[in-house]
Amino acid sequence: MRASFYECDITPPLGGYIMGHYKKVLGEDVLDCLYAKALVIEDEGEFAAIVAVDTLSIPEEMHEIVTKRIFDYTEISPECVCISSNHTHKGAPVFDSPEINCFADAAYRDVFFRRVADAVILAYKRLGDEPVTVKFGKIEVPGIGYNRDGITEDGRLVTHVRGKKNIKAILGQTDPELSVIGFEKNGKLIGAIMNFACHQDCTGSVQSYSGDYSSVMAKELKEVYGNDFVSLFLLGTCGDINNAHYDTATPKKKHQTIGKTLAEAARIAMADGVEIGSGVAVVKEKIKIKRRIADAEYLAKAFHEWDKVGRLRNLLYYHASNDKEFSELYVQAIRIGNTCIYVLPGEMFVQSGLRIKAESPYENSIVVENSNSYCGYVPTENAFGENSDLYEASLCYHSCLVPEAGNLLTEKALELGEKLK
Repeated sequence: MRASFYECDITPPLGGYIMGHYKKVLGEDVLDCLYAKALVIEDEGEFAAIVAVDTLSIPEEMHEIVTKRIFDYTEISPECVCISSNHTHKGAPVFDSPEINCFADAAYRDVFFRRVADAVILAYKRLGDEPVTVKFGKIEVPGIGYNRDGITEDGRLVTHVRGKKNIKAILGQTDPELSVIGFEKNGKLIGAIMNFACHQDCTGSVQSYSGDYSSVMAKELKEVYGNDFVSLFLLGTCGDINNAHYDTATPKKKHQTIGKTLAEAARIAMADGVEIGSGVAVVKEKIKIKRRIADAEYLAKAFHEWDKVGRLRNLLYYHASNDKEFSELYVQAIRIGNTCIYVLPGEMFVQSGLRIKAESPYENSIVVENSNSYCGYVPTENAFGENSDLYEASLCYHSCLVPEAGNLLTEKALELGEKLK
């Protein structure tokens, strides 16, 4: 089995719109340079390519443009490519938001698409003939990610529970597992895949480009393994997970602290890693999922019962940008030796990732969200209902799938994993 890494700088010019804030925020500084980082694996003529990108989400047209360019320059078919956004809220501005009159710079977006593809192409060109040894390691890193949804004393489900007085229980779970797939060539680590579940919105600096804690993590690991070491951060299922404990007496950990903590944990996991064997296989399929409709009952609740600033704002975004009955979304599974990488679109609730890990037939499994296509938040079914005031369940310009969407996507991922088995 052969493998190679490459990273391309995709830091935009200052002044670009930074997504993820529901208002006009422009990049006026650079905390960390932004990157597209690629891994290409080949075994007996079978390829897998993964590119991790410092941006909020994958624009609708990106998958076709990037995979076509890759195929034009390599033997790697679109099915075998995974394009993953690490969901930094300070990332590359490539997504139009017409509802608040913000548009990505067309010239930069064109370069961005090509540079993302080029990261894969250049990794492919550097495969060489020397085999790699691949190892899997994992370690629990508690105290970073917290479930941000809770149940109030009167039974309502609410988001962002930190500091609220009437919370009787936290609604969901967390996943403190950091998984690492390390690649060695001639006894030296050349790169790794990292997977962890916590929202990448931890910098505290709104108007500065940054890859958030994954950028800090990457820098720390280069200090240990050398400047040529490339780490691909693949975000775990964390639609309901952030860095804020519900108790305000517990301070938020910022991106510098989180990145350094995860880097040290990754070093330990890689040192204890176990070989996963050879063999590469990939399957990618589209799944068609119905969207919700803002009917009269929903509108009445939005106007009379819910937080008007949040729900009504989201409803306006929804009406400004939704004209489809269905969303067509990619689900993918990538097998490397005895390890499966399950790849999902959108911001999945952590329970979906935990279920896949529990039901996966593979010795090692990691679950990645926000990849290949985007569909906003994908809560579990219990997030919907008359007693739900969850922000993630409100209709918005992307977050509008039917309540059963999380189960449908989870089951499709498990089905694809079985196909590769």
